[in-house]
Amino acid sequence: MYFDEVVQAVNPFGPYQKRVYFLLCLFAVPDVLPTLGTVFLFATPEHRCAVPGADNDTWESQGPEHDDLVRRTVPVDPTTGTWSQCLVYKHESLHKLANLANDTIECSQWVYSKENFELTFISELNIVCKDKLLLPLLNSILLGGLLGGSLILGTLADIIGRKKTLVVSVLGVIAATFGAAFVHNYVAFAVLQFFISFFGMAKYLTAFVTGMELVGPQHRTFAGIVVDIVGTIGLYITVLMAYFIRKWNHLQLAFSAVNLIFIPILVFIPESSRWLVSRGRRQEASAIVRHAALVNKAVVPEKMLSLEDLENDRSGGKFWHLFTNPRLLVRCLIVFFNWFVITGIYYGLGLNVGSLPGDIYLNFLYASIAETLSYVLCLVLLNRIGRRTLHCFTMLLGGISCVAIILPVLFGDQNTAWVATALSMVGKFGISAAFAIIYVYTAELFPTFVRNSIMGASSVNARFGSIASPYINSLSYYVGGSIGVALPPLIFGGSAIVAGLASLWLPETHLRQLPETIEDAENFGKKQDKNSYDLSRAWEEISNKKDISNHI
Repeated sequence: MYFDEVVQAVNPFGPYQKRVYFLLCLFAVPDVLPTLGTVFLFATPEHRCAVPGADNDTWESQGPEHDDLVRRTVPVDPTTGTWSQCLVYKHESLHKLANLANDTIECSQWVYSKENFELTFISELNIVCKDKLLLPLLNSILLGGLLGGSLILGTLADIIGRKKTLVVSVLGVIAATFGAAFVHNYVAFAVLQFFISFFGMAKYLTAFVTGMELVGPQHRTFAGIVVDIVGTIGLYITVLMAYFIRKWNHLQLAFSAVNLIFIPILVFIPESSRWLVSRGRRQEASAIVRHAALVNKAVVPEKMLSLEDLENDRSGGKFWHLFTNPRLLVRCLIVFFNWFVITGIYYGLGLNVGSLPGDIYLNFLYASIAETLSYVLCLVLLNRIGRRTLHCFTMLLGGISCVAIILPVLFGDQNTAWVATALSMVGKFGISAAFAIIYVYTAELFPTFVRNSIMGASSVNARFGSIASPYINSLSYYVGGSIGVALPPLIFGGSAIVAGLASLWLPETHLRQLPETIEDAENFGKKQDKNSYDLSRAWEEISNKKDISNHI
């Protein structure tokens, strides 16, 4: 008897599972606050060099005399047609303006526009001009925490348990987020940002895995995508708070307060019964199973409730065996490349919202709506048209949209600026959908005994993509002219198109019996006649469709 049989007998998605699963989904809500919330925390407001010696200088005009002083002190940048952000005319004193020379020097003080932000971390520490490369570094450190959280606390969850790891993660996020609001030093702030995403990623992964372990196999597609849909609530909370809270440290405190709400929920989260069984703690697991059966009003034999005859999941080899078979090696490389590309573009587009034409708050809202709709699309279509087809389509949609951004950016004017924003939203829609699909697709492609390992390896590849994305967005710092502007969307879009086409070499998993051993995985996807579908699997998928319809 395997644990999935126990779950089926208790009810694979009964009232007990629904209640606990919904509570676990809530932990995904605040996850975007410290990552995509940096669109507002790390925003660079419009700015120019301050007039040397004028302590009361402001971005806003104070009258004709002030305008004349700025005009005679700060040169106009010929590439943008606006005041220089880094240079002032070289002179000895403001009292000798008549002796101004045309040569310039770098300025050391700046004034910032207050139109969208009262104060950001960038404007407070003046991370502009020669220091502007510290911004992509800060974003990479933040996203590097996702990698650390996946590797360290993801492993810890297998040792000390899901619930304890969830508690540690929630408390860690609250402490790091709260502390960051009172730090005004770049290095200390960067360290705290690392730990914010470190604990945040661990919290999400732990809640996600616990939810997957809670439900029956035929409900995992639904459960894997609904958690993403619930998580998008955090996007709307982020833009709402950012709109009303215009100082970065106050916004950081608000992010910390949101996480405080979830501490009482931890009381109602049970330990994963699957994990307890894997650690030999069957008595505790049995108590949870009995409670689930009672809540679900399921009649289950005592022998099954006691978990006496429970067997370990079948094994058919080791994780490294996947890399010794050419067919499986190619499959792994395609999957890893897709994870790398998808995550890089997801964060690349998300963090670049502030650079798009138009209002930053509306652009963030549009991107949030696009992401929500993409998950709904996956929920409706994933079990209808298959994983491979939908994944390839969404990748191509995202990739082509990114490449097309080059056209309005390079050849458009103010009247066509909205086209770049619209294409970015279409790209966000496609990549977000691909992100949801790749989670489900990867879990179904590989044998049961390496499924968790392959998900972990894929997640590591994904984090490298996210770390690289801020630097790709900042290529214009290194490469001047129109080429520098065109490179980021070209790299993002081109890689998405290549990854999407490469996914066509992966086998379709929809309505197929999933592999259990290395041999199964090797044969999986070979040409089969139309009668070779596994009927029990097909029935489970059909039941899943009905379940999804009921939930919708």
